[in-house]
Amino acid sequence: MIGGSPQSAPPRPDLGWLRHRSARPSEPPAVTSSLDLEVPAVTSSLDLDAPAPPTSAVTPGRVTSAPPATIAPPRPAGRAPRRVRSGQQTILTRKEPTVRLNRLQSGVGTLTIEAICSPAVGDVRIGAAYQLADATSSIVQHASGILVGPPGAKHALLSAYRHEYDGLTVDLRQSRALRRLAVYAFSESGQPITWGGTLVTTTFSGARIEIPLDLGQHQGPAVLMSLYNVDGEYVLRAELELIAGEVREATRAFGYDRITWADSRTPVQ
Repeated sequence: MIGGSPQSAPPRPDLGWLRHRSARPSEPPAVTSSLDLEVPAVTSSLDLDAPAPPTSAVTPGRVTSAPPATIAPPRPAGRAPRRVRSGQQTILTRKEPTVRLNRLQSGVGTLTIEAICSPAVGDVRIGAAYQLADATSSIVQHASGILVGPPGAKHALLSAYRHEYDGLTVDLRQSRALRRLAVYAFSESGQPITWGGTLVTTTFSGARIEIPLDLGQHQGPAVLMSLYNVDGEYVLRAELELIAGEVREATRAFGYDRITWADSRTPVQ
């Protein structure tokens, strides 16, 4: 019926569903479902165990790159070897044991090695075990009468002498023939030595390499210094090693094991 009151209108059984319909809100609610998951913040870190780092706001749709990897600082370059200057003194110790001669200092004139020790130290004698470029090995030692090396050479590469102190010389005109040597000291009488004094190596230009011999008291030899030929330059190193035994054991301790011996101080020539 048109124009009648809603109260007097007959019922409409076909519209029963309206009784259960809620009013539409002004804004649709967020859609949820049982499959919704909490999505963690996106991070570029590949460490699955560590917590995600705090992130700054990211523009939607923009992929941020991972932070640059931390680069370790380069290792400092090896220290340049100490050099010897003409007319100057260089002291070798256990903390600073090496010095390197240049090619001129390694190839001109004579290298002189002398043990300057007072009589209070004892009857100190020195010698040197050497190895040549051709692998020949032996010793020079004034106390045993082995005055030159190699034996029978027309021009001696190494010589042993005694003036006020025991000494050794290296003929640097033949420096390439020498691969290495070890300078040792011992008591000629076999008595304990109360170590003191200085081992002094002098170059042709007057430079001095000094090794203080503060080793305490010891009965037996000591290896005082080694010399190596490295690319045509001599490297000198303070060793200051006390050895139990005799000269033979001192040379063997430093790798001169191809020397044959007549006794504990004298090699077979």
